[in-house]
Amino acid sequence: MSAYPEALPPGPIDQYDNQPPLTAVQRVLNIFYTPSKTFADLRRNRSWWLAFVVMALVGYLFTTTALTKVGPRRLAESSIRNNPAQAQRMQNATPEGRAQMISITASIMQVSLWAWPVFILLSAAIGALLLWVGFNFILGGSGTYPGMFAVMIFAYLPGIFRSLLSAAVLLFGETENFNLNDPIGTNPGFYLGSDASVFLKTFLSSVDVFSLWILVLMGIGGAIVARVKVKNGVAMVLITWLIYALGKAAISAATS
Repeated sequence: MSAYPEALPPGPIDQYDNQPPLTAVQRVLNIFYTPSKTFADLRRNRSWWLAFVVMALVGYLFTTTALTKVGPRRLAESSIRNNPAQAQRMQNATPEGRAQMISITASIMQVSLWAWPVFILLSAAIGALLLWVGFNFILGGSGTYPGMFAVMIFAYLPGIFRSLLSAAVLLFGETENFNLNDPIGTNPGFYLGSDASVFLKTFLSSVDVFSLWILVLMGIGGAIVARVKVKNGVAMVLITWLIYALGKAAISAATS
């Protein structure tokens, strides 16, 4: 696994070029209160290994908690119950079909939970490609793909708080109706009832505090690494996300 230690190619001098070098720990900590320093340091060193390790460890903490406190079968039942299309298929299935559906879903969920670090890397790889295209060809920046990959990894770091809060809910709260796909009330869709519009619930579920935090960090980081205006980078990322969220909600409504 390469951590891309090489420096980014030089570009026009700006306010971030005279920043002192940061340690790996400082880069992780700064993402939560002065993210511009972390992203500026990516021009000097693209190493992202510590941020990835932190996310993997916190992810495994949540995985262990979920599988211990709830169990694969109950997680699968909750996931099916909270998905209108799957819930309908479950209702129409025979007892044998229901048991098989729960068993398959439980197996998939276990694999997904333990393979969480792999999904981080795959998601970052795809996101980095989108950032590289957007910042270079739409905003006229000079970022590299490895640089955008590092941006994605660091931008994901706020997600550790979501995992920690979800683990706390499992440890100290009620687990009967725990929904792995939407475990804590950090988005408006969480509070809508089952009779709410599928389009509205899906869209508002996307308006998540941690998701928006991550998106803003993608915009800031991509802009700094690609040497474009930060406000333009954040605007491009948020507009792209809005189009995606609306499209996802429309597809969910059409297929429900």
